[in-house]
Amino acid sequence: MFAYSSVGRVSLLGRVLQRLNLRFPSLFVLFAFLTLADLIVPDVIPLADEIGLALLTLLLGLWKDRRALHRAGASR
Repeated sequence: MFAYSSVGRVSLLGRVLQRLNLRFPSLFVLFAFLTLADLIVPDVIPLADEIGLALLTLLLGLWKDRRALHRAGASR
C-alpha cells in the first residue's frame, strides 16, 4: 500500500477551474449545478428560469480575475 499525498492529486474539475482563472470558481460550479438541476426538474413556465440561470453561469464564466492577469503581465 502506498500513501498518496493530497498535494500531488488534483481533480479534473479543479484543473479545469484553475485553467479558466475564474474570480469565483465555487460560485460558477454552484450555478452550473443549479442550471443542470433546473433542466431536470419540471416547472410552470418552460425554459424561463433555465435561460436565466444559463446566462448567469456564462456571466460568471466570463468574469476573470484581472489581478492575476495583471500580475502575470507585470512579471514579464
